[in-house]
Amino acid sequence: MFGLLRVWVWLLGVAGKTFAEADVKKLVLLLLLCLIATGGAKQTTIPIGGDVPNFVLTDQSGQKVALSEFKGRGVVVSFLYTRCPYPDKCPMIGKKLTSLAELGNKLGQSDKLQVMAITLDPAHDKPEVLKAYAQGFDKDHSNWSFLTGTEQEIARVAGAFGVLFWEENGVIEHNMRTAFIDPSGRLRLLKSGSDWKAGEFAAQIRPFLK
Repeated sequence: MFGLLRVWVWLLGVAGKTFAEADVKKLVLLLLLCLIATGGAKQTTIPIGGDVPNFVLTDQSGQKVALSEFKGRGVVVSFLYTRCPYPDKCPMIGKKLTSLAELGNKLGQSDKLQVMAITLDPAHDKPEVLKAYAQGFDKDHSNWSFLTGTEQEIARVAGAFGVLFWEENGVIEHNMRTAFIDPSGRLRLLKSGSDWKAGEFAAQIRPFLK
């Protein structure tokens, strides 16, 4: 799906030479909505209450990290990238993830909640880049993993949560999803965009962390 999407977006970019930019963006949006509605060429999005398939990515220290390692604790999963130019998107999500990462500490049991921030720019966001980026949010990353991988690995994980991303004019455009996986490995909460409140998110997941 991801490769096909990139080809279609490129074709629409070529069409932009004859169509107005606004028209091209409308076509891109329509294409994305069609992909989501049709399952994105066999791409399966996890339903609420469904089991989340295991995945393995690389963290900011260069270590392989598997979702299955955190069975028995809650996991927050979100997607961003270090060069994001929109203050109300990735940087905003980063701040909210910081608040959620602190939830375990506030409960007095930091090992009950793990936060995973997965890059959508794996070509640039290598472990050392993510490590430097992480310092801007929280000094204690004992329960926070910043993750990267191959383009195929990232596309597969992102797609499972309904996240689509593509490069346009040097910027990675994407929709936004933040998920909560309960200690048994099931998807319990899925937020779209970045305008949700961290406090409300924390209140919704707190019952699963007892």
